[in-house]
Amino acid sequence: MDKGARTVGYIGLGQMGSAMARRLLDTGADVVVFDLDPEPVASAVALGARAADTPAAVAEAVEMVSICVPTAHHVTAVLNGPQGIAEAARAEQTIFVHSTIAPADVLAAHATARTWGAWLHDACVAGGAEAAVAGELVVLSGGLSHLSEAARALLATYGSLVVDAGGVGAGAALKLAVNVMTYAQFAAAATAFDITRQAGADTGALVDTWRHTGQLGRLTESFLPLLDIPAHHITGDFRQSLLNTTSIATKDLELAMDALGGNGINLDGVVAALVAAMPTVFGVGQSVDESGRETIE
Repeated sequence: MDKGARTVGYIGLGQMGSAMARRLLDTGADVVVFDLDPEPVASAVALGARAADTPAAVAEAVEMVSICVPTAHHVTAVLNGPQGIAEAARAEQTIFVHSTIAPADVLAAHATARTWGAWLHDACVAGGAEAAVAGELVVLSGGLSHLSEAARALLATYGSLVVDAGGVGAGAALKLAVNVMTYAQFAAAATAFDITRQAGADTGALVDTWRHTGQLGRLTESFLPLLDIPAHHITGDFRQSLLNTTSIATKDLELAMDALGGNGINLDGVVAALVAAMPTVFGVGQSVDESGRETIE
Protein backbone atom coordinates (compact mmCIF):
# COMPACT_ATOMS: atom_id res chain seq x y z
CA MET A 1 0.00 0.00 0.00
CA ASP A 2 1.75 3.15 -1.17
CA LYS A 3 1.92 6.04 1.26
CA GLY A 4 -0.90 8.46 0.57
CA ALA A 5 -2.63 6.07 -1.83
CA ARG A 6 -5.20 5.08 0.80
CA THR A 7 -6.42 6.83 3.91
CA VAL A 8 -7.76 4.30 6.39
CA GLY A 9 -9.53 4.85 9.69
CA TYR A 10 -9.11 2.52 12.64
CA ILE A 11 -11.54 2.64 15.57
CA GLY A 12 -10.73 0.51 18.62
CA LEU A 13 -7.12 0.16 19.67
CA GLY A 14 -7.13 -2.81 22.00
CA GLN A 15 -4.47 -5.47 21.64
CA MET A 16 -5.69 -6.65 18.23
CA GLY A 17 -6.75 -3.23 16.98
CA SER A 18 -3.41 -1.68 17.87
CA ALA A 19 -1.58 -4.49 16.08
CA MET A 20 -3.72 -4.12 12.94
CA ALA A 21 -3.29 -0.34 12.93
CA ARG A 22 0.46 -0.83 13.24
CA ARG A 23 0.34 -3.18 10.26
CA LEU A 24 -1.33 -0.46 8.19
CA LEU A 25 1.33 2.05 9.21
CA ASP A 26 4.11 -0.41 8.40
CA THR A 27 2.77 -0.75 4.86
CA GLY A 28 2.71 3.01 4.31
CA ALA A 29 -0.97 3.78 4.77
CA ASP A 30 -2.21 7.13 6.02
CA VAL A 31 -4.01 6.02 9.19
CA VAL A 32 -6.48 7.98 11.31
CA VAL A 33 -7.22 6.40 14.71
CA PHE A 34 -9.72 6.72 17.54
CA ASP A 35 -10.08 5.07 20.92
CA LEU A 36 -11.60 6.16 24.22
CA ASP A 37 -8.29 5.31 25.91
CA PRO A 38 -5.69 7.99 25.07
CA GLU A 39 -2.70 5.73 25.73
CA PRO A 40 -2.99 3.43 22.67
CA VAL A 41 -3.90 6.46 20.57
CA ALA A 42 -0.66 8.15 21.64
CA SER A 43 1.27 4.98 20.82
CA ALA A 44 -0.26 4.84 17.34
CA VAL A 45 0.48 8.53 16.76
CA ALA A 46 4.10 7.91 17.77
CA LEU A 47 4.24 5.35 14.96
CA GLY A 48 2.88 7.82 12.42
CA ALA A 49 -0.92 7.73 12.78
CA ARG A 50 -3.16 10.79 13.05
CA ALA A 51 -5.56 11.03 15.98
CA ALA A 52 -9.26 11.86 15.65
CA ASP A 53 -11.50 13.03 18.48
CA THR A 54 -14.58 11.03 17.48
CA PRO A 55 -15.69 8.17 15.21
CA ALA A 56 -17.40 10.78 13.04
CA ALA A 57 -14.10 12.60 12.61
CA VAL A 58 -12.49 9.35 11.51
CA ALA A 59 -15.19 8.67 8.93
CA GLU A 60 -14.97 12.21 7.59
CA ALA A 61 -11.21 11.94 7.05
CA VAL A 62 -10.86 8.52 5.40
CA GLU A 63 -11.96 6.36 2.51
CA MET A 64 -12.39 3.14 4.49
CA VAL A 65 -12.95 2.44 8.17
CA SER A 66 -11.98 -0.58 10.26
CA ILE A 67 -13.77 -1.16 13.58
CA CYS A 68 -12.40 -3.47 16.27
CA VAL A 69 -14.33 -2.96 19.52
CA PRO A 70 -15.38 -5.54 22.14
CA THR A 71 -19.11 -6.14 21.59
CA ALA A 72 -22.09 -5.45 19.34
CA HIS A 73 -23.15 -2.73 21.77
CA HIS A 74 -19.87 -0.94 21.16
CA VAL A 75 -20.22 -1.37 17.39
CA THR A 76 -23.66 0.26 17.57
CA ALA A 77 -22.26 3.13 19.62
CA VAL A 78 -19.46 3.70 17.10
CA LEU A 79 -21.95 3.70 14.23
CA ASN A 80 -24.98 5.50 15.67
CA GLY A 81 -24.00 6.97 19.01
CA PRO A 82 -23.25 10.63 19.66
CA GLN A 83 -20.58 11.75 17.18
CA GLY A 84 -20.71 8.31 15.61
CA ILE A 85 -19.86 7.38 12.04
CA ALA A 86 -23.46 8.07 10.93
CA GLU A 87 -22.85 11.80 11.32
CA ALA A 88 -20.12 11.83 8.66
CA ALA A 89 -20.38 8.64 6.60
CA ARG A 90 -20.42 9.08 2.83
CA ALA A 91 -22.17 7.16 0.10
CA GLU A 92 -20.13 4.16 -1.08
CA GLN A 93 -17.78 4.39 1.91
CA THR A 94 -16.63 0.94 3.10
CA ILE A 95 -16.78 0.02 6.78
CA PHE A 96 -15.30 -3.22 8.11
CA VAL A 97 -16.28 -4.74 11.45
CA HIS A 98 -13.49 -6.95 12.80
CA SER A 99 -15.19 -7.49 16.17
CA THR A 100 -16.48 -10.93 17.14
CA ILE A 101 -20.23 -10.34 17.24
CA ALA A 102 -23.36 -12.27 16.26
CA PRO A 103 -24.17 -12.62 12.55
CA ALA A 104 -27.57 -11.01 13.20
CA ASP A 105 -25.83 -7.95 14.65
CA VAL A 106 -23.65 -7.69 11.54
CA LEU A 107 -26.72 -7.83 9.33
CA ALA A 108 -28.42 -5.13 11.39
CA ALA A 109 -25.35 -2.90 11.18
CA HIS A 110 -25.11 -3.54 7.44
CA ALA A 111 -28.74 -2.49 6.98
CA THR A 112 -28.13 0.67 9.00
CA ALA A 113 -25.09 1.61 6.91
CA ARG A 114 -27.07 1.13 3.71
CA THR A 115 -29.46 3.87 4.83
CA TRP A 116 -26.47 6.22 4.57
CA GLY A 117 -25.40 4.68 1.25
CA ALA A 118 -22.32 3.13 2.89
CA TRP A 119 -21.28 -0.52 2.78
CA LEU A 120 -20.61 -2.38 6.02
CA HIS A 121 -19.13 -5.88 6.00
CA ASP A 122 -17.90 -8.34 8.60
CA ALA A 123 -14.20 -9.07 8.31
CA CYS A 124 -13.46 -11.11 11.42
CA VAL A 125 -9.86 -12.02 12.11
CA ALA A 126 -8.02 -14.96 13.63
CA GLY A 127 -4.37 -15.52 14.45
CA GLY A 128 -3.44 -13.12 17.22
CA ALA A 129 -1.61 -9.82 17.54
CA GLU A 130 1.77 -11.07 16.29
CA ALA A 131 0.16 -12.35 13.10
CA ALA A 132 -1.62 -9.00 12.74
CA VAL A 133 1.64 -7.04 12.84
CA ALA A 134 3.14 -9.42 10.27
CA GLY A 135 0.09 -9.24 8.00
CA GLU A 136 -0.51 -12.96 8.45
CA LEU A 137 -4.01 -13.01 9.92
CA VAL A 138 -6.84 -15.09 8.57
CA VAL A 139 -9.60 -12.67 7.55
CA LEU A 140 -13.11 -14.17 7.48
CA SER A 141 -15.05 -11.91 5.16
CA GLY A 142 -18.80 -11.69 4.69
CA GLY A 143 -19.80 -10.43 1.26
CA LEU A 144 -16.26 -10.49 -0.16
CA SER A 145 -17.48 -10.80 -3.74
CA HIS A 146 -19.25 -7.44 -3.45
CA LEU A 147 -16.20 -5.51 -2.24
CA SER A 148 -14.24 -3.07 -4.36
CA GLU A 149 -10.69 -3.83 -5.40
CA ALA A 150 -9.44 -1.26 -2.90
CA ALA A 151 -11.41 -2.86 -0.07
CA ARG A 152 -10.08 -6.29 -0.95
CA ALA A 153 -6.56 -4.88 -0.98
CA LEU A 154 -7.09 -3.49 2.52
CA LEU A 155 -8.13 -6.90 3.84
CA ALA A 156 -5.10 -8.47 2.16
CA THR A 157 -2.93 -5.96 4.03
CA TYR A 158 -4.13 -7.48 7.30
CA GLY A 159 -4.24 -11.12 6.27
CA SER A 160 -2.22 -13.63 4.31
CA LEU A 161 -5.46 -15.61 3.91
CA VAL A 162 -8.68 -13.79 3.11
CA VAL A 163 -11.60 -16.23 3.21
CA ASP A 164 -14.82 -15.70 1.28
CA ALA A 165 -17.16 -16.94 4.02
CA GLY A 166 -20.35 -16.21 2.07
CA GLY A 167 -22.85 -13.39 2.40
CA VAL A 168 -22.76 -10.56 4.93
CA GLY A 169 -22.78 -12.09 8.42
CA ALA A 170 -21.15 -15.34 7.30
CA GLY A 171 -17.70 -14.17 8.37
CA ALA A 172 -19.02 -13.58 11.89
CA ALA A 173 -20.56 -17.05 11.95
CA LEU A 174 -17.31 -18.61 10.79
CA LYS A 175 -15.39 -16.73 13.50
CA LEU A 176 -17.70 -18.13 16.18
CA ALA A 177 -17.11 -21.62 14.79
CA VAL A 178 -13.34 -21.10 14.81
CA ASN A 179 -13.46 -19.89 18.41
CA VAL A 180 -15.50 -22.87 19.58
CA MET A 181 -12.78 -25.15 18.21
CA THR A 182 -10.04 -23.04 19.80
CA TYR A 183 -11.56 -23.03 23.28
CA ALA A 184 -12.53 -26.68 23.05
CA GLN A 185 -8.90 -27.54 22.30
CA PHE A 186 -7.70 -25.40 25.21
CA ALA A 187 -10.16 -27.14 27.55
CA ALA A 188 -9.15 -30.57 26.25
CA ALA A 189 -5.46 -29.74 26.74
CA ALA A 190 -6.05 -28.57 30.32
CA THR A 191 -8.01 -31.74 31.09
CA ALA A 192 -5.33 -33.94 29.53
CA PHE A 193 -2.61 -32.23 31.58
CA ASP A 194 -4.61 -32.87 34.76
CA ILE A 195 -5.02 -36.56 33.92
CA THR A 196 -1.31 -36.87 33.19
CA ARG A 197 -0.20 -35.11 36.36
CA GLN A 198 -2.56 -37.04 38.61
CA ALA A 199 -1.06 -40.26 37.28
CA GLY A 200 2.46 -38.98 37.91
CA ALA A 201 3.22 -39.13 34.19
CA ASP A 202 5.28 -36.68 32.12
CA THR A 203 3.31 -33.88 30.44
CA GLY A 204 6.27 -33.39 28.08
CA ALA A 205 5.72 -36.92 26.80
CA LEU A 206 2.06 -36.08 26.27
CA VAL A 207 2.99 -33.03 24.20
CA ASP A 208 5.51 -35.08 22.17
CA THR A 209 2.76 -37.61 21.46
CA TRP A 210 0.36 -34.89 20.34
CA ARG A 211 2.96 -33.50 17.98
CA HIS A 212 3.78 -36.91 16.51
CA THR A 213 0.14 -37.79 15.90
CA GLY A 214 -0.70 -34.38 14.45
CA GLN A 215 -3.09 -33.49 17.27
CA LEU A 216 -1.28 -30.36 18.38
CA GLY A 217 -1.84 -27.17 16.43
CA ARG A 218 0.32 -24.05 16.70
CA LEU A 219 -2.32 -22.06 18.57
CA THR A 220 -2.94 -24.76 21.17
CA GLU A 221 0.79 -25.29 21.63
CA SER A 222 1.22 -21.58 22.37
CA PHE A 223 -1.41 -21.98 25.12
CA LEU A 224 0.29 -24.91 26.87
CA PRO A 225 2.87 -22.92 28.94
CA LEU A 226 -0.02 -21.42 30.90
CA LEU A 227 -0.86 -24.91 32.19
CA ASP A 228 2.53 -25.13 33.91
CA ILE A 229 2.08 -21.95 35.98
CA PRO A 230 1.10 -22.62 39.63
CA ALA A 231 -2.03 -20.85 40.86
CA HIS A 232 -0.08 -18.84 43.45
CA HIS A 233 1.88 -17.21 40.62
CA ILE A 234 -1.29 -16.02 38.88
CA THR A 235 -1.69 -12.71 40.67
CA GLY A 236 -1.84 -8.96 40.06
CA ASP A 237 -1.80 -7.66 36.51
CA PHE A 238 -1.14 -11.13 35.13
CA ARG A 239 -4.26 -12.47 36.79
CA GLN A 240 -6.27 -9.50 35.55
CA SER A 241 -5.12 -10.12 31.98
CA LEU A 242 -6.26 -13.75 32.26
CA LEU A 243 -9.59 -12.63 33.72
CA ASN A 244 -10.00 -10.37 30.69
CA THR A 245 -9.18 -13.26 28.37
CA THR A 246 -11.68 -15.45 30.20
CA SER A 247 -14.34 -12.77 29.80
CA ILE A 248 -13.70 -12.58 26.06
CA ALA A 249 -13.83 -16.36 25.72
CA THR A 250 -17.09 -16.51 27.65
CA LYS A 251 -18.64 -13.77 25.51
CA ASP A 252 -17.63 -15.53 22.28
CA LEU A 253 -18.88 -18.92 23.43
CA GLU A 254 -22.20 -17.46 24.56
CA LEU A 255 -22.59 -15.94 21.10
CA ALA A 256 -21.93 -19.39 19.66
CA MET A 257 -24.67 -20.85 21.87
CA ASP A 258 -27.07 -18.19 20.65
CA ALA A 259 -26.15 -19.04 17.07
CA LEU A 260 -26.96 -22.72 17.68
CA GLY A 261 -30.31 -21.76 19.16
CA GLY A 262 -31.00 -25.26 20.44
CA ASN A 263 -31.33 -26.60 16.91
CA GLY A 264 -29.81 -29.68 15.31
CA ILE A 265 -28.25 -32.21 17.68
CA ASN A 266 -28.28 -29.82 20.66
CA LEU A 267 -24.57 -29.20 20.76
CA ASP A 268 -25.29 -25.96 22.56
CA GLY A 269 -24.93 -28.07 25.72
CA VAL A 270 -21.35 -28.82 24.76
CA VAL A 271 -20.66 -25.12 24.30
CA ALA A 272 -22.32 -24.36 27.65
CA ALA A 273 -19.90 -26.78 29.29
CA LEU A 274 -17.01 -24.91 27.66
CA VAL A 275 -18.35 -21.63 29.05
CA ALA A 276 -18.39 -23.11 32.55
CA ALA A 277 -14.85 -24.44 32.13
CA MET A 278 -13.19 -21.24 30.91
CA PRO A 279 -12.14 -19.81 34.33
CA THR A 280 -10.36 -23.05 35.21
CA VAL A 281 -8.88 -23.42 31.72
CA PHE A 282 -7.28 -19.98 31.98
CA GLY A 283 -6.13 -20.52 35.55
CA VAL A 284 -8.45 -18.04 37.27
CA GLY A 285 -11.00 -20.49 38.64
CA GLN A 286 -9.11 -20.47 41.90
CA SER A 287 -7.12 -17.95 43.87
CA VAL A 288 -4.71 -18.05 46.77
CA ASP A 289 -5.80 -16.95 50.25
CA GLU A 290 -3.53 -15.28 52.80
CA SER A 291 -2.24 -18.62 54.05
CA GLY A 292 -1.13 -19.59 50.57
CA ARG A 293 -3.85 -22.19 50.07
CA GLU A 294 -5.65 -22.44 46.73
CA THR A 295 -9.36 -21.67 46.97
CA ILE A 296 -12.08 -22.25 44.38
CA GLU A 297 -13.91 -19.07 43.35
